[in-house]
Amino acid sequence: MFQPRVGYRTATAPALLGPQVDYYLASKVDSVHIEILDPTGKVVNTYKSGASAAPAGGGRGGRGGGAPAGVDPDGADSEMMGPRAGRGGASVGGPLNVVTTNVGFNRFTWGVTNSNGLGAPPANYTVRVTAGPSTKTVTLPVRIDPRLAAEGLTAADLKEQFDHNTRVRELVSEVNAAVARTRAVETRMKNPTGAALDTLTKMRVVSEQLLTAPVRYGKPGLQAHITYLNSMTSRVDQKVGRDALQRYTVLRSEFDVLKKQLDSILGPATKVMN
Repeated sequence: MFQPRVGYRTATAPALLGPQVDYYLASKVDSVHIEILDPTGKVVNTYKSGASAAPAGGGRGGRGGGAPAGVDPDGADSEMMGPRAGRGGASVGGPLNVVTTNVGFNRFTWGVTNSNGLGAPPANYTVRVTAGPSTKTVTLPVRIDPRLAAEGLTAADLKEQFDHNTRVRELVSEVNAAVARTRAVETRMKNPTGAALDTLTKMRVVSEQLLTAPVRYGKPGLQAHITYLNSMTSRVDQKVGRDALQRYTVLRSEFDVLKKQLDSILGPATKVMN
């Protein structure tokens, strides 16, 4: 293992300017496994030989990460990005997140993404490389794109954005699961009567608040509001505004109320799934 130079979270030629890990294999090994750990020792992402290149995300100076369905991964300000990684992961200087097992010199270039698909914030990471029976670690410093720093953006801002986007993405998953649950009940209950009809009627009251009415200019449901909030702060590197933080708190509270109502009607989700 060789001590890496400082790498940058950037969308301009990330394979050249991004964090790189160089390692030398004296003999053939069946596989190489690479783990990225944050300053607290938590595994941020893992990669292994034989896997295809991960797609590079969008973002002004860094990567927004894999966007949920319905969210454009090639967001605003694309003219400011300069040469950027392609959507298939290939970029100037070579592919990102590809682990090789060549006898001799190997280079791994990290796309600075968390396992949840979001861009990981700048920090002093640790890389743990396992090749056969041998495991070695080195520090991996990742810094903010200097152009963004010149505009006043800080690593702390990107950490706050990452934490916010992680919370919002989790809320997106939860509301999508709730919608899928109501649709599954709708599909299962054909021509209900009695208690089943009463359950379906009560559930539809909740479902109507989750979903956008299927009419022109229908009032957006809670799912649409949550998805929109996700798209607001995940497209480019930015300092998350107070309005977005407050909006998350409101939407989180509204969803928790509806989820509680849904659970009271259908029972806990785990029991329904079983």
